[in-house]
Amino acid sequence: MAQSHSTQILDMQIIEELLSFADDGDPELLVDLIQMFLDDAPKKVEAIQTGLRGGDFEAMERAAHSLKGSSGNLGAKLLQDACEQMQLASRQHAAGQLAPIAASIESTFADAAVALRELLATHQR
Repeated sequence: MAQSHSTQILDMQIIEELLSFADDGDPELLVDLIQMFLDDAPKKVEAIQTGLRGGDFEAMERAAHSLKGSSGNLGAKLLQDACEQMQLASRQHAAGQLAPIAASIESTFADAAVALRELLATHQR
């Protein structure tokens, strides 16, 4: 059986853990976390792009660190990994690696956002 789009992008074990905290199966915590992520993460992705354009390694590292944490909380493993790469490359001022990593963050964020919106649609009332 083929995996759905979201299970390739999200670690469903983490999603199930978040749902297990719910009272009476109410997915409010998961819904709130997803909504906060979808509101905040685009700003972090943009901060990484802005930092890249301006050569601001510190701004890229900060934004990647924040995005890494929030994506990890929701099981967006590919995005989390890309953010970790960005943190390390920023810290090392590895300018040649930054653009491809930033592109990877944009693409994995887009995939994660689609998967999280699908999940949101199934759990919202």
